[in-house]
Amino acid sequence: MRELKISTSWVRGVVGDALTPELAVNFACAFGTWAEGSPVALGRDTRRSSVMLRSAVVAGLMSTGCDIIDLGICPTPLVSFAVRELGCAGGIAVTGSHNDSEWNALKFIGPDGALLNTVRGEELLDIYHASVFASKPCGHLHLSQGSPGMVTRYVEHLFAALDADAIRERKYRIVIDFCNGACGGITALFLRELNCELLPVNDAPRDTFAHPPAPTPANMIDLLPEMRVTHADLGAAVNVDGDRIAFVTNEAFPLSEEFTLPLAALGRLARRPGVIVTSLSTSRMIEAVARSRGQHVIRTSVGESYVMDRGLIEGAVLAGEGSGGVGALPFTSTFDALLTLGILLETMATRDSSIGELARELPHLAMRKGELPCQPDQAYRAVESLRVNYESQQPDCTDGIRVEWEDSWLHVRVSTTEPLLRVIVEAESEDRADELYQEAMGMARRAAGREKGV
Repeated sequence: MRELKISTSWVRGVVGDALTPELAVNFACAFGTWAEGSPVALGRDTRRSSVMLRSAVVAGLMSTGCDIIDLGICPTPLVSFAVRELGCAGGIAVTGSHNDSEWNALKFIGPDGALLNTVRGEELLDIYHASVFASKPCGHLHLSQGSPGMVTRYVEHLFAALDADAIRERKYRIVIDFCNGACGGITALFLRELNCELLPVNDAPRDTFAHPPAPTPANMIDLLPEMRVTHADLGAAVNVDGDRIAFVTNEAFPLSEEFTLPLAALGRLARRPGVIVTSLSTSRMIEAVARSRGQHVIRTSVGESYVMDRGLIEGAVLAGEGSGGVGALPFTSTFDALLTLGILLETMATRDSSIGELARELPHLAMRKGELPCQPDQAYRAVESLRVNYESQQPDCTDGIRVEWEDSWLHVRVSTTEPLLRVIVEAESEDRADELYQEAMGMARRAAGREKGV
C-alpha cells in the first residue's frame, strides 16, 4: 500500500514512496495556477526531506509566475500570519507536522491565512487532476525573496492578543521540548519579551528528531526529567511546525494533549465569552468549561481545516481539538502553539494559579485511544459494521460514527493522515471506558478481518 493521503487542504505521504518531488512540483503548479500568479508565502520545517520538497515547490510556483515569499525554516502559524500581513494569495507550509520523520506533507493555506476549506480545496484538486497549469515564459519567472522583520511583526501580533504585562510581572521559568523543529528561535524571542526564562530541550534545528514529534505524554521522555530537576513553573512539548502543544504541570505531571483546549478556554472565555468549536473526537472537558461560563460548544469533523473553518463561520472565540491544536480567533486563522502558550501563561498570571491548580479544575474523565492499521476498504467496512451495531443509539455519521451515552461516548473514524482506523472512547469511569473500548475495538477488528489484533 502506497502511503499517500490527499485532502482538500494538504497532501501527505511517506517520502520516496508516494510523496515524491514530481508530485510536489505538480501540486505547486496547481496551487500557483489557483493563485493566478499572485504572491505566495512559503515555509518549511526542519526534517531532511523538507529541503527537497521546498525546492520542488519553488520550481512549481515559479513556473506559474508567482512571487514567492520564502520564510525559510519557520512554524506554520508564521506562514499563515505572513499571508494575511502581506496580502498574499495563499501559502504553502512544507511540514510533516505530527507525523514521524519518514512522512512529510504540503499544507495549503488560503488568502485568509487558514488551511484551504472544502470549496477552495476542491478547486485546487480539480486543477491538479486536470493537469492544466499556468506556464510563464522566462521573462515572467520571479525569484523567491525573503521578508525581513516578519518574525518580529508576528510576535508583536501575539502580544496584542495577550495581557503581556501581567505575564512579565511573574517572571516564569518554562521548560520546552522543541523536538529539534522549527519553533526554538521564535519561542525564545517571544518568551524573552515576556520576561520569562526559557529552559530549552532539543531546541537545535535538526533534520532528524530526538523522538516522535507528536506532543503526547509518551513523547515527553526528555522533558519530564528537566521539570523534576529545575522545578520550573511550566513545561511544554511543541510540535515541530508549531501547530500543537501539550503541557507538564509544575509538579512534573504530564498532561494529555486533550487538556490543551480546555486549559486555553479557562482563561480565554473569561476575557472574551463566545462559542467554542471542536471536533467529534475531543474530550467532553471542553463542554464542562464552556457550561461553567454560560457558553456552548459546536462539534464538527476532525481536522484543523474543518474546525477552524467552522470557527470562522460561527464567529467563535476558540477553535481546537484533542490533538493539542488550538486557535484563538480572530487573532489567528490556524492552530498556533505559541499563542496557546501565551494564553495559558496569561491565565496563570491573572488568576494567580499554577498550571497544576488549573488542571485540577477540569473534570476527571477516562479516555482510551486506539489505532487499527488497515487498508481503506477494511477501515470503511469496520465503520459501517459499527454503525449498524449502534443504530439504536442514533449515531452521528458526520465523520465516521460517534455514539453518545449520558456517561460516555465513542468515536470511530478512518484517519485522513495515516492508513489507520481510529477508535476513541471517553467515560466518567475507568471501567466503563475499558468496557466500551474493548467492545468497539473487537467489533472493528472482526469487521476489518483483523481478529488477531494489530
